[in-house]
Amino acid sequence: MEKREIEVMWNYYYGMSKLPSIGKEELEILDSKNIIRRIYEVIDNEYNETWYLIRDKNERSYVLKSKIRNTYTKDIIKKYISKYNFYQLTTDCIKIYDKGFFPIVAKVSEEILNNLEENKNLNNFIFNNYYCYCKLDDVFKAVRIYRNKAELEVFTNEDDAIYWCFDFSITKEDILKNNIRPLNQKERVYEYKLEKG
Repeated sequence: MEKREIEVMWNYYYGMSKLPSIGKEELEILDSKNIIRRIYEVIDNEYNETWYLIRDKNERSYVLKSKIRNTYTKDIIKKYISKYNFYQLTTDCIKIYDKGFFPIVAKVSEEILNNLEENKNLNNFIFNNYYCYCKLDDVFKAVRIYRNKAELEVFTNEDDAIYWCFDFSITKEDILKNNIRPLNQKERVYEYKLEKG
């Protein structure tokens, strides 16, 4: 996830944004022009609502609110989910950014990581830094993407995997030699769970 995108979400979530709010017709126009790049479904469990951030190829953003008149946007967005890069996250991710942490490290399921590994597409994920616990091998596999280069590393300790993910200047050897870790590093971990439905 680009920093600019999380900043846009943060501004909108905390009411400081002047993002244009669009409806079904405007979304159809963007679709017909073929300029939609990404769609983020942002789930706010605290207020039981979902809104959508639409990013276009010109780096502009638009918001589909949870309800437009009598129509829920979940119904409007359905036909675009498989057509564009579609990502889900909760507002917990925005709250991590609000604490001043970036990059955010995602903790994913083994299923997600295996799917990305099998398709040799580790850098086609919403987050640039993520890891998972692999139960069978009893290790943590971590991925970090920097300047379009994806690196995968294996750790026996979760703290080491997190630290390696968010500090691009450090190597696995440096971590294993030096036992000092930031105290707040687990605060930058976002538990990524794909929502159903």
